[in-house]
Amino acid sequence: MSDMTQSPVRFGHGDGLLGMLTEPVQCQPLPVCCLMLNMGANHRVGPRRINVKLAHALAAQGMSSLRLDLGGIGDSEAPGGASAVPLALRAVHDLQAAMDLVEARLGIRRFVIVGMCSGAEHAMSAGMVDARVIGLSLFDGFAFPQRRARWERTLRRALAAPAHPAFAGKVRRWIGRGLSRWLSRSGAARPLPGFFSEELPPVVAEAWFRATMRRLWARQVALHFLYSGSLHVSDRGRDQLGAFRDEPFLQAAQYDFLRDLDHTVCTARGQQLFLGAVGDWAIARARGTAAERRSPGTAAAPLEPPIAGALAPQ
Repeated sequence: MSDMTQSPVRFGHGDGLLGMLTEPVQCQPLPVCCLMLNMGANHRVGPRRINVKLAHALAAQGMSSLRLDLGGIGDSEAPGGASAVPLALRAVHDLQAAMDLVEARLGIRRFVIVGMCSGAEHAMSAGMVDARVIGLSLFDGFAFPQRRARWERTLRRALAAPAHPAFAGKVRRWIGRGLSRWLSRSGAARPLPGFFSEELPPVVAEAWFRATMRRLWARQVALHFLYSGSLHVSDRGRDQLGAFRDEPFLQAAQYDFLRDLDHTVCTARGQQLFLGAVGDWAIARARGTAAERRSPGTAAAPLEPPIAGALAPQ
């Protein structure tokens, strides 16, 4: 007998958004739902179907989830006049529509959001404006390594690059892109329209990140920062957020640097690490919320085995 059900759902304006709702059936459901969204222009299943595997692992421990395509990505329709509305705002509206759907169908009013790469910005924006968001897990999102970490990364890459089989091809593409920009006088390359927010100047991005994180921390939103070895091969003193190491929001957050995890979770080992870090954090947050709702004297449910290593068969 399966320990979960999966249902395709349509929601949002004109039912233009599509997602997959996963619910546990063999254990007491937790009062928190996990939302998973696109990583850039990738389909809602995530790189190497990692969102599907995470949904299955969560369901095995009683947590419902909804993985969704933002408007104009994957199976979701682009809303009319979408180009006139900033992507960051559209993404927040889509995530709120997903919360409305889950609340109507399951009665769940609390959510954690897993944002990977560009999805981290959308998750943060939604968490900042919607009180139903109680936790954010942000994978390889914003990073502000300081000078020592940047120099170390540059040196290691410079030493390793010539021996890499793809080095010659990367150099050719880099030269070609640079030459094309120079010939067209178009300046820096622009992100693909509709999928990615416009890149902010570093000073602006840092200010926005600080202000947003402080507001989330003030609302007691649980924060999980997860960084892969694709950004750096070592991490000392929370290098990826070094400029914020003394901020209260970072002191209270869970911070994981996993060298053997790569940005697109290509390896089985990397997938196990991702599921362990994100899945265990999400379940702990949901159980903490359940404990808050129990009346005094009510016994806590026994802990299940950790999610780490629970690669669901596909």
